[in-house]
Amino acid sequence: MSSLISKAALAAVVAALASSAVDAAAQYKNVVYFMEWSIYGRGFHIFNMDWERITHINYAFGKPNADGTVGLYDGWSAVQKRYADRGDSWNDKGNNVYGQFGQGNKLKKQFRNTKFGLSIGGWTLSDKFSGIASTDQGRRTFAKSAVKLMLDLGLDFIDLDWEYPVEGGNDSPAVPHRPDDMTNFVALLQAIRDEYKTVPFKAELSVASPAGPANYRHWDFPAVCGLLDHVNIMTYDLAGSWSTYTDHSANLYEDPNHPAGLKYSAHGAIQDYIKGGCPSEKIVMGIPAYGRSFEGTTGLYGNFTKPTAGSWVSGNDGKGVWDYKSLPLAGATEYYDDKLGAAYSYDPSRKMFTSYESPQSLAAKLDYIKKYNLGGAMFWSGDADAKAGSARSLITQVYNYFGKDNMAFYENNIDYPTSIYDNIKNKSSPNPRP
Repeated sequence: MSSLISKAALAAVVAALASSAVDAAAQYKNVVYFMEWSIYGRGFHIFNMDWERITHINYAFGKPNADGTVGLYDGWSAVQKRYADRGDSWNDKGNNVYGQFGQGNKLKKQFRNTKFGLSIGGWTLSDKFSGIASTDQGRRTFAKSAVKLMLDLGLDFIDLDWEYPVEGGNDSPAVPHRPDDMTNFVALLQAIRDEYKTVPFKAELSVASPAGPANYRHWDFPAVCGLLDHVNIMTYDLAGSWSTYTDHSANLYEDPNHPAGLKYSAHGAIQDYIKGGCPSEKIVMGIPAYGRSFEGTTGLYGNFTKPTAGSWVSGNDGKGVWDYKSLPLAGATEYYDDKLGAAYSYDPSRKMFTSYESPQSLAAKLDYIKKYNLGGAMFWSGDADAKAGSARSLITQVYNYFGKDNMAFYENNIDYPTSIYDNIKNKSSPNPRP
């Protein structure tokens, strides 16, 4: 009996060690985009991000210029705005960076395991990518400019959001695109990697990538993923005001009985990436911190009228889009479809169906991330989540699910001797005030 107990105990120890080894190797990312313009109507600033629980903060967006250089879009928000209550002053000596990047660098010194980087492009700023990437000179200029900007601003990585190579994206006006965009995209990524050889720390490189088959069908997954640290798949906006029927916008699984025969789902996109040659551990699943509503409808797959309201409406922009933290809206009941891995709410009096992420649907996605050995979760965007640390916070839920020890928390860089900004070069600049 003692021998049997000993063997059983030994087996338990071995199993525990094996489990621990698996957990130690599973480093999950919690990537969150910060919108540059959120400081205005939303009143959400870089210091409002949950630095304690986020592994990567992606600043949206840097602007590609026609000559291949990369610049800032809103200089006031990015580098000029003073926060007097957080240590900024108009009387400071030297050439200093302020705004979101100034505060972000102070926070990097406080939260040494959170990386801060620049995302370049986006839906409205992708029109120059195709031209830049089409020539060797354009690619080299872009790489040198982007890396210099990264070092000047005291950042840890570059994230490219080209929407979309080969297919184009924004149609107002249409984003220029070429049949050889994918070949050129790979060459552009390689140019950045080559320029990284001049960087004295391990700078990361990532992209935001499409979840629609029409937009990723041309992707060279082995080549692209081979040059990246991770890929943020935008597994949301699968439906919206442009759809034929009321539908889910971020469902995990497809509905085999979909009336329009649509096959859009997070699972479908992710598995296509993996089958195409992208390592699963580099794939980060996109999670929307917002919902899309359909008005004048009886429910899922029903007809609907164009949305008239949203959290942040300006003209026609923002209609039908709601911050997650405001959902479900008053009068609506929240539901969860466990077969599709999709959450939604419905208000019968307003006849409004709203598709969004909920703690239940996110739980299913986190199980999925673990099951398929994915790289983690990505959110658009930090301002729309519920209060950090609260039971409804999706960003907090990711952190709690995987646990701090299983998160991809690696030390950020705070040494930038070549920065044009004095307060970035000065590693001993003060931490932000609480």
